Amino acid sequence: MTLGDRLRSWLRIALAATSACLAMGLVASLLITGPAAPVADALIWTGLGLLVSIPVLNVVAVYFDEWVQPRRTFAWAALVVLVLVVWTIARRV
Repeated sequence: MTLGDRLRSWLRIALAATSACLAMGLVASLLITGPAAPVADALIWTGLGLLVSIPVLNVVAVYFDEWVQPRRTFAWAALVVLVLVVWTIARRV
C-alpha cells in the first residue's frame, strides 16, 4: 500500500466527517438557540473547511502516487497545481 493509497483512505474518512459536520451544523442551527448557538456555526465552518481541504489533499495523493510510478509528468502537473494553490492562498492572506 502506497502513501497515496493511505492518504486516499483517510480522505474517505474526512469526507464522511465533512458530511457529518455539515449535517449536524445545519440541524443544530435550526433547533438550537441561546448560548449554545455558536456550536452550530462552528460545526458548519468546520465542515466547510474540510470540504475545501479535501481536493487539495487529493492532489497531494496524486503527486505521491505518480512520483512513485514512472509517470512523472502527472507528478509534475500535480506539483504545479499545489504551488498555484499555495501561491493563491499566500496572496489572499
